[in-house]
Amino acid sequence: MTIDQLVPLTNGLSLRACNQTLVLDRTRITRFPDRSVEMAFRIAGTDLAPRLRLSALRLASSSLDDLVGIVRRVASNALGCR
Repeated sequence: MTIDQLVPLTNGLSLRACNQTLVLDRTRITRFPDRSVEMAFRIAGTDLAPRLRLSALRLASSSLDDLVGIVRRVASNALGCR
């Protein structure tokens, strides 16, 4: 997976959390000198904007499904859902 694939992946991604369907929006990717990246995205309809940092190795070795799962878990945890 490349950095350029991350933004389209998460913009508009829906997730089911807290018995409601939510959509992720306005993803921002920040690159760091160690080649890791930080993803920040808003959860539409809330004031939440979780962030997650991915190492270069994790980004390179993860599939699309892996990253979707990670993003959904981070968003659900930000909402306080299990």
